[in-house]
Amino acid sequence: MRAANVSHGRGMPVRLVLLVALTVAGVCAGAASSALALSSGRAYELVSPPFKGGFGATLIEGVREDGNGVIYYSPGAFAGASAGFSVGLDSARYLATREGAGWSTVALVPPSALSNEVIGDADFAPSLSQELVQLQLEDVEDPSQFANRIQFFLHSVDTPEVGTDWASVGPIMQSLNKEPVTANYHGASSDFCHLIFEIGGGAIGVLPGSGSSQLYELVSGCHGEPAALRFVALNDHQKLFSPDCTSEAGGEAAFESGESSFNAVAAEGSEIFFTTCIANSGSDRQLFVRLDGTRTLEISKPLVPKAPAEACGKSEIPCKGAETRASTNFAGASEDGSRVFFTSEASLTGEAEDTSRNLYLATIGCPEGEPECVVAGRTVTSLTRVSRTIDKAEAADVQGVVRVAPDGSRVYFVAQGVLSEGARGQGGAPVRGADNLYVYERDAHDPAGRVAFVAELCSGQDASGEAEDVHCPNTAGDTSLWFETGVSPEAQTAGVDGRSLVFCSYGQLTAGDTDSAKDVYRYDAETGVLERISVGEGGYDGNGNDSRFDATILAGHHGGSVSFQHELNSRAISEDGSRIVFTTSEPLSPQAVNGLSNLYEWHQGPEGTGGEVSLVSGGSGDQPVTDGVISPSGQDVFFATTQALVSQDTDELSDVYDARIGGGFPEAPAPRQQCSSDACQGPLTNPAPLLVPGSVSQAPGENLPAPMASPVTTKSRPKSAKCKKGHVRRKGRCVKEKQARSASKRHRGGGK
Repeated sequence: MRAANVSHGRGMPVRLVLLVALTVAGVCAGAASSALALSSGRAYELVSPPFKGGFGATLIEGVREDGNGVIYYSPGAFAGASAGFSVGLDSARYLATREGAGWSTVALVPPSALSNEVIGDADFAPSLSQELVQLQLEDVEDPSQFANRIQFFLHSVDTPEVGTDWASVGPIMQSLNKEPVTANYHGASSDFCHLIFEIGGGAIGVLPGSGSSQLYELVSGCHGEPAALRFVALNDHQKLFSPDCTSEAGGEAAFESGESSFNAVAAEGSEIFFTTCIANSGSDRQLFVRLDGTRTLEISKPLVPKAPAEACGKSEIPCKGAETRASTNFAGASEDGSRVFFTSEASLTGEAEDTSRNLYLATIGCPEGEPECVVAGRTVTSLTRVSRTIDKAEAADVQGVVRVAPDGSRVYFVAQGVLSEGARGQGGAPVRGADNLYVYERDAHDPAGRVAFVAELCSGQDASGEAEDVHCPNTAGDTSLWFETGVSPEAQTAGVDGRSLVFCSYGQLTAGDTDSAKDVYRYDAETGVLERISVGEGGYDGNGNDSRFDATILAGHHGGSVSFQHELNSRAISEDGSRIVFTTSEPLSPQAVNGLSNLYEWHQGPEGTGGEVSLVSGGSGDQPVTDGVISPSGQDVFFATTQALVSQDTDELSDVYDARIGGGFPEAPAPRQQCSSDACQGPLTNPAPLLVPGSVSQAPGENLPAPMASPVTTKSRPKSAKCKKGHVRRKGRCVKEKQARSASKRHRGGGK
């Protein structure tokens, strides 16, 4: 996830609901013109509450699949979070849900009876109904020691204040030497019934027998399945391959390609893909799958049709020669675990020798003649070399994998060999030695499938791989799409079959791209159409051809967590591929006047015709908008901005907004008449903070009481009428001079 480790503290076990009602036309005067930039049918809705403890709301952590919920961060304490909770990054996690009258917010803070700190990254179900966290537990012998005892907890976000709803998952893991201990969470099944994590051998609560970091499966005990904690990387003798070898969920980072754990745990949890070495820590790594916690199957071994079982010895794994076979890198699997992609320099299919790196597809299922079998009875039914060159004497030279479709029916990858004939629909053909982007598709008429050329990417200025290319004018290059660089690639697919790919490139990949900056592109695998989408609104600003500004999308995830698999915090393209959100500082709309990064939407025309760009963020905020997350349907676009886009936003702090198709709420009621007599001036002191038992709500269009003024919460307000004789203005009220002097002595100042 984008968020680093975040800690929470002792929150009040109370649910405090803040209803934020908005209006369709209720934009403030300074933001009214920016609303015109929204695409047809969208309206702004304020998601975070007006009162946020004096801090802004930032960093969207997850968007619910139906668009009616969002999790975000804020350093403030509100909506039931105590101001005394422990914070690792000065931030706490909040859940906002859309209700009939507006958006309500609750704090996702563990009960103080459990812990005062969350460690590691949290994971969420796609419905945002469950959250998985690691909590630091108090040491019963030495309460000052917190960092050496941890435990997984799963809870329902619908009732965050109920301690009994935070269910512990698995044993307490405690350091033997009082050193901090953390379980490196790698992923889970979609229902969190099966978790996988890595931890060293020096902790109580994990299995003995290994001094190196090992991969563990934690079966939580749902669906009548007995709870269990077990090793993953076991051979047919139910022993570790080597005590000196670490095991990794999915693949290990390699020089040629980035690390991936994409669907390393099958959706139902019965299959776990992992890599490990065989003999010692210096040997090459091979790819395996653990079936139902009872049997291990080797994936990256040679598969010759109808070969005798003796070809790999009596035991299925490790296959003979695995210790010296070239290393394997896991690229991703389908959600159901039936298809897995990996790269290797080993020749595994008995075809013409190609010692360069190749991309393989292994299918896993029941043996031939057995239409049904138990999970532990599955086997590798076929092995396909995806990266077959047109000239069999040439090398494929696969550079890496960009994206794998969730159902495994497509994979996008880069290779320097020529793997397809002819040009794409609107021109362009693969070049030998260049960084060619391809898509492989399963074909009902061809068991081997087919490969199509997408684009020629860049590795540097005037260079694409080993080939010269004048359409690569920037020295930066696109290698982060497929190379291990420490960051996730700016590429995502749409739909379970990955029909649409959205990605960023410095290359001038279409005729209309004439600048040297990074642009956003969309490829349709069914039509073969590649188009640049980071263009000007109606051709504005030279149609987006200013070389000073890059256009980017949020990076796609290769990680194995449930939220990563579903891009809950980074989705840039709707499921049907018709809407894409991106950011750039280039003013692609007349309303983008702040010279900072703004959020834009590209949406396809009727029946797939053309495409239009419109501004989503306000365009005149004093802080850049660096990210936006779109819901799967494309109805909602969530983003954070300091610009007030509705009248209820009365501070200069960052807020989370939803630009929603068909959104908005009924107009606010007419404001009450202002009091003029001394009797209705109200108390001189600030109201108590909204951190009390019970529920606080707003009528549609009304604001919560403003917090105490502070340096970071100031905002220009309209000038008020003068006070009558003998009165002065204090904190927005007219009070008697004598009362004001008395209150001044008691005043303690505002907080952050």
